[in-house]
Formats: sequence, structure tokens, C-alpha cells
Amino acid sequence: MNLIPFVLYAAAAVVYAIHFAKRQPGIGRTATTLLLLAALAHTFVIGMQTMEVRHVPIASPSRAVSSFVWMLALSYLYLELASEERAMGVFILPIAVGLQAIPAFSPGVENADPVLDSPWFWVHVASLLFAYASFALAAMLGLTYVLQFKEIKKKHLGYFYTRLPSLHILDAMNSRAVMVGWLFLTIGVVVGIIWA
Repeated sequence: MNLIPFVLYAAAAVVYAIHFAKRQPGIGRTATTLLLLAALAHTFVIGMQTMEVRHVPIASPSRAVSSFVWMLALSYLYLELASEERAMGVFILPIAVGLQAIPAFSPGVENADPVLDSPWFWVHVASLLFAYASFALAAMLGLTYVLQFKEIKKKHLGYFYTRLPSLHILDAMNSRAVMVGWLFLTIGVVVGIIWA
């Protein structure tokens, strides 16, 4: 079941790479559409798994990775739509594809543990996974910020300078990702304290 989102994420990664090389708006819109379809297919898969096990499917490592990839894709889609900048997809989607290969080719089985019956546990874990996805996105944005800054500092405006967003846009995207991550980390910790 996780194979369909994997294939769609992989197709989106290829189209994002083509968009990064050519910088054509039509190719960028196609990449975003493919990523949106992948996220929708992944939402359907996670919904089916939730109905199957009657809780958020994050009790096995494989399904937790799948949920993390889904949240990473949603976080990136939010940033992309908010900033109208698609260049970062070439850096984010390979991470999503690599991680989604784990549940696609090695699906896990949910463990039946009494601790998993608490709704507080699911809110706690889901919030923390979303926070980690946002922080992973912020880390990638920070790395590209440094890459862009070094090209500007050397006064060698080459390949990446013409394709990466400006430092201002990267900074704004990073701030949003950190803010969302911090919000969900706070929710996860507070719910974890209440649950404990």
C-alpha cells in the first residue's frame, strides 16, 4: 500500500530536479502537482492504516517513518505554497523518497501494547513527529542558506545562485519551519507531561 506514495514521491523528485535545472514555471507547477498527489495518496494510505489498527499508525518503526515522511511532505507543501518558491523541492524530495522506501519495501506490523490505548499517547507522538519533520525541513533550508551565502560572499555567482531562492526568502522559509516545529514540539511535550 505504501508503494503508490513512494512512486509518486519519486516522480515528484525527478520533476523537481528538472525544474531546478531548467527553472521553467510549467515544470515547477507539475512538480508541485505531483507532490500534492503523493501527499493525498499518502493521506489515503495513512487513513486506511488508521482504520485498520484504530489509532494513528505510528506504533511500528516502519509506519512511524511513513508518518514522518507524510508530515515532511505536508510541511514542505505549506512552505512552498506560502512562499511561491519551488527550488527547495530538489533537496527535500530525495529525503522523502529515501525514507519512504523503508515502509514501501518493508511494511511493519503494529504492536498491541496497552500503553498505546491512550489518546494522549497518539497526540504526543504525532505532535513530536510533525515537529521533527518541520525541524528537518528547517535544517535543509539552513544548509541551502549557507550554500547561497558562501556563493555571494565569494562573489562567484554561479549555478546555485541563479537557482536557489534569495537569502531573504530562505530566511523567511526557515523561520516559518522553525516556528511550526517549535509549536508542535511544545504541544508534544505538554501532552506528554499530561499523559505521564
